[in-house]
Amino acid sequence: MSATKTRSQAVFTRGSTMGHVIVMTSTAAVGMMAIFFVDAVTLFYISSLNDPTQTAAVGRASYVIGFLIAISVGMMIGSSVLIARSIGAGKEDAARRYAGSALSGVALVSALFVGLLFFLTDALLRTLGAQGVALAHAQRYLLIILPAMPFMSVGMVSMGILRAWGAARQSMYITLAGGVLTASLDPIFIFVLHMEVTGAAIVSLIARISFAIYGLFLVLRVNRMVRFAPFGQMLADMGEMARLGIPAILTNLGAPVGAFLIAQKVSEYGDAALAGQSVVDRLIPLAFGVIFALSGAVGPIIGQNFGAGLIGRTRQTLRDGVLFNSIYVLFAWGALYLARNAIISAYSASGDMALMIDLFCSVAAAAFFFNGMLFVTNATFNNLGKPLWATGFNWLRQTVGVLPFIAAGAAWNGLTGIAYGIVAGSAPFALLALFFAFRLISSLAPGTAARASA
Repeated sequence: MSATKTRSQAVFTRGSTMGHVIVMTSTAAVGMMAIFFVDAVTLFYISSLNDPTQTAAVGRASYVIGFLIAISVGMMIGSSVLIARSIGAGKEDAARRYAGSALSGVALVSALFVGLLFFLTDALLRTLGAQGVALAHAQRYLLIILPAMPFMSVGMVSMGILRAWGAARQSMYITLAGGVLTASLDPIFIFVLHMEVTGAAIVSLIARISFAIYGLFLVLRVNRMVRFAPFGQMLADMGEMARLGIPAILTNLGAPVGAFLIAQKVSEYGDAALAGQSVVDRLIPLAFGVIFALSGAVGPIIGQNFGAGLIGRTRQTLRDGVLFNSIYVLFAWGALYLARNAIISAYSASGDMALMIDLFCSVAAAAFFFNGMLFVTNATFNNLGKPLWATGFNWLRQTVGVLPFIAAGAAWNGLTGIAYGIVAGSAPFALLALFFAFRLISSLAPGTAARASA
């Protein structure tokens, strides 16, 4: 039986919703973690040079790149919502057409944002306290890696297309390929060729281009999940995706904004503290990549069931996502706490750099009980026609839930207080979003799904 035929049904509308959540999340998590594994491995090798200015420089550059990744994830969500709904409603040709329009649109939009960031790079790096040699390192890293970001965006949308059809394992393979390339090439470029930060940037560029090449191969040649429509239809599709994609982009931009604000506060304590926070920001997706993946994994399940008018299964998927999140975070937090000294040693950290890593493993990681709830509710709002609700709750969490809490924490007890502030600010908006997500599902009538899919 051909790959196309086996995926010609809405696979998430039958069977255990928790089973779908586990399979989709675990495979998506491996793929998501592989994306960030590229940066984590790079930072690990750079930290082995025992030069805090280079470690902090890569960290600063990654905060800037985070904005582009958030935009790509938002576009991936906007397109996968329409694809999953179309599949659930039995409109598979429309799903393929949306996929083609999404690939074209993400390449164009990402290229435009890359051009914008070229002009904003210096201002953003200086806002993070970069100066002198550290600024030069970060500038060089970004100038090399930024041109590769549109390729990464295409690869990420390819992942979303595969997940919308239920091909979670193939989606995972896209980023695994980039992770393997990075782990293999980084030591050669950084140490053997003595290129240090420049070598790390070149390897990251190669890895991101590989995302696009392999992703396009899977969706175009292997599974034939894409159909490119005439230009006029493509523009119409992009407009429809923008209605969902722009709020999703705004939603996902909240996370790098929050990370940027935290990094800006931490940078007041010097390069060592910021280097520690940079390590933390690489540990987060490795430890909690499963939770980051929840939104993208739960989304197609909710989308297909909503498209098919199965409101009970839609509600159960939200419950299963929240339960899955709680169990996983408890496990990951415990593992981080037990491994904190080994992590500090692996990154050759000392002083404030070591303190930031220790605080994350013992205190700040608890915030993901609530962050995970927010990720699941974001998927619910995006797939049930309320993407602006996801945007609102996410931005409240990443601004009102960050600035006053970390400022109060810093005034109370410096870097330690910042860690406690991160946890305290994560709770109220996640709980409120969860309340409104269940309330939204309860308000749905079976006919709502059919109208939304039309």
